[in-house]
Amino acid sequence: MLRKTGKGVGFNMDYVMIENEFANIVEDVSKAAGWTVDRKIVLAIASTFVASGKTFDATKYKNVLQEMKKQSTWMSPLRTTVGYSIAANLMEQDDAENAVKNLLTNVSILKEVKFRSGNFSYIGAQFLTEDEQDKKAHAQAARALFDAIRKHHPFLTSYEDIPYAVLLSSPSDDVEMRAATMNRYYKELRTYNFNAGNELQWLSQVLTFFSPQFDGQLVSDVVALRDVLKKQSVKVKAMHYPLLGFLAILNLNKTQLQGLIDLYHELKDMKLLKWHREFVLFMAVQIAIYDMAKVQKSLSMTIMSSIELLIQAQQAAMIAAVSAATIASSSSSS
Repeated sequence: MLRKTGKGVGFNMDYVMIENEFANIVEDVSKAAGWTVDRKIVLAIASTFVASGKTFDATKYKNVLQEMKKQSTWMSPLRTTVGYSIAANLMEQDDAENAVKNLLTNVSILKEVKFRSGNFSYIGAQFLTEDEQDKKAHAQAARALFDAIRKHHPFLTSYEDIPYAVLLSSPSDDVEMRAATMNRYYKELRTYNFNAGNELQWLSQVLTFFSPQFDGQLVSDVVALRDVLKKQSVKVKAMHYPLLGFLAILNLNKTQLQGLIDLYHELKDMKLLKWHREFVLFMAVQIAIYDMAKVQKSLSMTIMSSIELLIQAQQAAMIAAVSAATIASSSSSS
């Protein structure tokens, strides 16, 4: 059972309220999505709503799912596990028909610049600029960044990197510098016993969020964060590497970090997460970031929404990576 409040920590949390709210939203999402939907997707969607404090509107969610069916073929990624996650993001928009239409337009634009259509191009399509005139230029910049990243890691870079390539690129960006910086972060972190692989590549990409220029302090911060978390019995797996990146770029102080750790230990005792412990750290980080935003004016809504999208991209990527549907419907970018 969760304690009532976290006294003396960085975040003033009512843990019982969080647990009750999470249980209610999980039930609401399950009913709206259907009981056959992957439990991981339900938990990921629910944790995002709990963290942000937003209300889950089951009617709106069903409307988006209905629109997805109307506007897509039965082989579309929107009919797979990932579609349920994307639907939760599209609920923010007032017009479900237009929201799905715009998403499919963005997918087409990404396809035009030679991104292979699949689960990850659909995730990435959510991050394409809303400015109609700049969509093509943004997509081209994303493709250029993707190709630049692949020069450094030809075997590692694949369709799973599309969301980050779209989110971290802009037409005015120096893609070669950003890709070189990502590679340098990757290599430096390898020397501190971070496992090679997609997750470390995503972490190296996250670290360029604020700047395409290398910052050695961020490497030190990521290593320190991992070590402190592990010392306090927080299970940090490779899938959690990008979360370390979010915490590093937000520059948590010791009190805030301790609050996050205390929150993690409270959340992991929740019955709903007993068999899905990998989600505990995701949820704790999301809640902590939203809590920070309330007190730190430097965290603008733009930064908040971008970090929220990054976490959602990471969750969707994690879920899609273990989903049989992904293996069947996705292939490497050309």
